Amino acid sequence: MLKLKVFAKTDCPQCPAAKQLGEEIQKEGKTPVEFYDVDEAEGLAEAQLYSVLATPTLVICDNSEDENEVKSWRGEAPKREDIMSIISEN
Repeated sequence: MLKLKVFAKTDCPQCPAAKQLGEEIQKEGKTPVEFYDVDEAEGLAEAQLYSVLATPTLVICDNSEDENEVKSWRGEAPKREDIMSIISEN
């Protein structure tokens, strides 16, 4: 099963849309969703693992021990359909 990670910042104008998208996908229950605030130490540490340099960033990763990146969108909130097509393929 794939996992969606949502990286956001408090002062990011595009982040609310990305967080809302993550919340909608989480409610569907088809894939786990994790939210990270890169203004906080834990969020920044996780962001470094995926080379997050812009917010919002959404990362789909596999369920391996290393949580390898499958697909990401950096500096934008993707369309819901784009995320769901990748999730449904795997």
